[in-house]
Amino acid sequence: MVERVTLGGGDATAQTMPSSKSYASSADYVSGGVTVRDTKNTQRDVHSQSDLKDSDVINVQGMSMKVAQAKELGLLDAVFDEGLSIGAAQRAAQEHSSAVVETPEEPKGSDTGHAEFDSVIDGLNASLDDSIMSMGEAQTYEAAFGQIAMSGMTIEEAAETMRGLADGSVSEIEVPGDTRAMFSNVQSTITEAATQSAMQELGQDGFDFLKQASATNPGVDRVVRQFAVDRAAGRADGITWAEFAQHIREQLGH
Repeated sequence: MVERVTLGGGDATAQTMPSSKSYASSADYVSGGVTVRDTKNTQRDVHSQSDLKDSDVINVQGMSMKVAQAKELGLLDAVFDEGLSIGAAQRAAQEHSSAVVETPEEPKGSDTGHAEFDSVIDGLNASLDDSIMSMGEAQTYEAAFGQIAMSGMTIEEAAETMRGLADGSVSEIEVPGDTRAMFSNVQSTITEAATQSAMQELGQDGFDFLKQASATNPGVDRVVRQFAVDRAAGRADGITWAEFAQHIREQLGH
């Protein structure tokens, strides 16, 4: 059984429905526990971010890291948003798709001299091979992340600095003017390209649904933004905007 949350008239009501799905529901995001390990390697379950210590070790998208590091990278929300996460969307898409005959992947290997940027390019090429992205969109993202690579910063460092500038924890005087201009250009470029691709694939009604859901549900807003960034970085794992939006509909009971 799963709990589906229905939003209407400003109120949220929960309805219990039978389900055979293996992914977490939005109710799991609220009440489900997350297993962490402390400095003595003792495991315990926590139910909110306030129960975590910076020294705790937590699993984030298949990687083990300290809570402090997850906070710095802006990944902590994803742990507690599993019911709405991209990983859950991927599992949902797999359940609804027909069987596909797997073929061996051809060796890939960009060699720009910047390992992280190579990963972005290879991921975007995979998206092109899967026909989930147009050449124009992929080229736009490649150019945006190329600016970060040329600056000598990692994607995580750039993201952390941009978040700091946005929330005031990083002063503008600490960041050179040309770097701030680069950040602004990267953000606007990715946002515009993601908006256009989502609208083209979802149509006006589907796009308006996702926009409204993001405006009224902070959890949805976080994962929509994360999906857009992951798509731009070639990390969408074959998920289309349509599959992602359908997963959000199911989680919200629409």
